[in-house]
Amino acid sequence: MNEKSVDYLNGRLFPMILKFSIPAAVSLLITAIYNIVDRMFVGNFNGTSALAGLSVCFPLSYMMMAFALTCSAGGSTFFSLFSGQDEKDKMNKSFGNAFVLVCIFEILLTILLLLFPDPVLKIFGVTETSYPYAISYYRIVALGCLFQGFSQLFCDFVRVSGKPVLGMCVTGIGAVTNIVLDAVFIIIFDWGVVGAASATVIGQVFSALFGAYLVFGKKTQVMISKNIFRLEKVLCLQIISCGFSFFVAQMAMGFISLVYNSQLGKYGGDIAISVYAVVSSIMAFVIMPASGISQGIQPIIGNNYGSKNYGRVMQAFFQASIFSVSITCFIWLIVLFFPKQILAAFGGTEEMFHIGITGLRVNFCITPVLGFVMLATTFFQSINRPTPSILITVLRQVVFLVPFIFILPIFFDINGIFFAQPVSDVIAAILSMYLVLKERKKMLSLSQSLKLQHN
Repeated sequence: MNEKSVDYLNGRLFPMILKFSIPAAVSLLITAIYNIVDRMFVGNFNGTSALAGLSVCFPLSYMMMAFALTCSAGGSTFFSLFSGQDEKDKMNKSFGNAFVLVCIFEILLTILLLLFPDPVLKIFGVTETSYPYAISYYRIVALGCLFQGFSQLFCDFVRVSGKPVLGMCVTGIGAVTNIVLDAVFIIIFDWGVVGAASATVIGQVFSALFGAYLVFGKKTQVMISKNIFRLEKVLCLQIISCGFSFFVAQMAMGFISLVYNSQLGKYGGDIAISVYAVVSSIMAFVIMPASGISQGIQPIIGNNYGSKNYGRVMQAFFQASIFSVSITCFIWLIVLFFPKQILAAFGGTEEMFHIGITGLRVNFCITPVLGFVMLATTFFQSINRPTPSILITVLRQVVFLVPFIFILPIFFDINGIFFAQPVSDVIAAILSMYLVLKERKKMLSLSQSLKLQHN
């Protein structure tokens, strides 16, 4: 597919949404699957404490993705907006500046993580029994920060260059590598969490190498030259500002993992923390299709918004919302009807079933609304309006959720912790609908003004 074959401004919307969203969703689902496979292998072959050790380290992946997505999402958004305005030089600079920012942020993160492992794990809520597993996993995964950042950056720019299937392959190659090596390292070599961590990092390296081949090998719209890597203060600030909602979302999820681990450890020990490992894995699996669809519509919305085609922007958003909610409903039904089978896949014991079956059903009871909320946050980011995205994310993931995690267990014991997420999601969905309708009204007004000017 070359860039001229993608008619963002006049092509049929829903087929275009499918063309871009399905590969992005599959890409993210693959990522979710290989994270889940790590936990399934460890849970089945190394026991509950080892699985708890991995669970304690969840915030690590959120931290790595926070910096990666800030740069990749911000940079690729401006790439699409500049494409809509036909400004080639600025398109290329948006990649170059995002690339340098990823290098800076991820290298600094690696250094900090390796210098202070024990204080960080203590903050993560590590228990005495899970510590040996957690520290082994932590030290290896920390080495993969830069490769995780590169794989996300290359994936996003390949996708917005009009090549969504190749973008999917960037993460897909790493995922397949990870899954194969999980089997070899954990089952055959019996390396346990060290094997899981090693497989993860090697998979990230493979993804980054393939992504680099596509971008630097002139397989995308990005034209590589030395000058695009010179940092421009204004552009860097624009990229960070635009992608900051993703930083907030990822760091909030990492912070929430800490809160969950602390509260679940208090009410149910390692067993409850292991149940949360399953819950968070399945939540990632539920969210990924919605995230993929929202990523898929980013270049469509960005190009049309850049071209001031506001009516088409809203059409794309609402059609994608219906698609997203429908897909989320399908996964939601599987979780509601087969919670025991899901827990069993992670090496579930009778103790895990006792807490986890109800916990899964409660946590996911109104999940379809997330299909809309996820699209709303990315919608605002795609039109370079980061403030509403940040507002929705912070309120949903921190301001609403954290108090519920502490208050609801007082009345409902451990199930109260699992009730916190759906209650928070309902409030976030109402807020998202309000902000989207407000933006729609603003765009309709702009469209009418443009029509009057042309007349």
